[in-house]
Amino acid sequence: MLEYSVGSSMGRDDLYAELSFNKVQWGEISLSEDKKSVSIIIYPNDNNIMEFRYDEFIALIEKAKNHLLKLEPLVR
Repeated sequence: MLEYSVGSSMGRDDLYAELSFNKVQWGEISLSEDKKSVSIIIYPNDNNIMEFRYDEFIALIEKAKNHLLKLEPLVR
């Protein structure tokens, strides 16, 4: 089940929501201290961090969704 928990930390300058699936954290959504930008951060494994600007990430998802809706199903 997809879940989130909101938090803040003395060691960070932003507010964030931790994203989890079946109680395993896989990323976060972070609001900058000046509240002007939002980032989506994904942890694919222990050694990597992928960070995206929220507006670019959502635009890409919408573009992909619209492309998929225009496709015809594969027929065997």
